[in-house]
Amino acid sequence: MFFKLPWFKQKKPNYHDTQVLELDFLVSEFEDAMADIQDPIRTRLHAALIACRNPQDLWFLRGKMFNLISKHHCESEAHARVSRLDQKLRFFVEHHPDHAPEELPSGPMALLH
Repeated sequence: MFFKLPWFKQKKPNYHDTQVLELDFLVSEFEDAMADIQDPIRTRLHAALIACRNPQDLWFLRGKMFNLISKHHCESEAHARVSRLDQKLRFFVEHHPDHAPEELPSGPMALLH
C-alpha cells in the first residue's frame, strides 16, 4: 500500500539531459569510464582520447573501451558504461552548434557483436 505513494517511486538516472557541451568535458567522461582500470591499454587509450579533435574520433574509441572494461569487469558493466557514454555523445552532437548528428555513423548507438 505505502509503496504506491508518489514519494516512494525511485527515479532512474536520466543521462539524456546531461549538459555536456564542451569536447574536453566529453573526453573526461570517457576517461572517467575507465578510471578504475590499471592496464597498459588504458594508457594508450588515454593518449588517444587526448588526441581526439571531434566526436567521430570518440565514436571510434568506443569499441576499444568496451573491450577494456569487459576484460577487467564484466560485459554487462561495459555495456552500462559505454551506453552512458553513447547518450552523452549523442546529446553533445545534437546540441552543440559546431557539430551535427550526421558526423556520427548512422544507426543505433549500441555496440554490435
